[in-house]
Amino acid sequence: MGAAPLRVWVARRLHDYSHLERQKGPGVRPWVLEGEERGRGPDNEPVVYCRQAVAWIADSVLAEADRIVAAQEGNWGALQRVERRD
Repeated sequence: MGAAPLRVWVARRLHDYSHLERQKGPGVRPWVLEGEERGRGPDNEPVVYCRQAVAWIADSVLAEADRIVAAQEGNWGALQRVERRD
């Protein structure tokens, strides 16, 4: 039996944006916040008003997310959006 659905969902969310540190540079990393949803972004991700930063996501958690995603069937690469120039 594979990872529980919630673990896979969280792992995929972390994996989806794993390219940002490489693309944007050091210090860009996922974090947990307390806030209020204000809308939805272009990938249907929540747009959140941050009341308080709670914690950084540990490197060991990111590594576990990569392992969970790699164990799933199909190709699941990180999202890489081309920046729009309006």
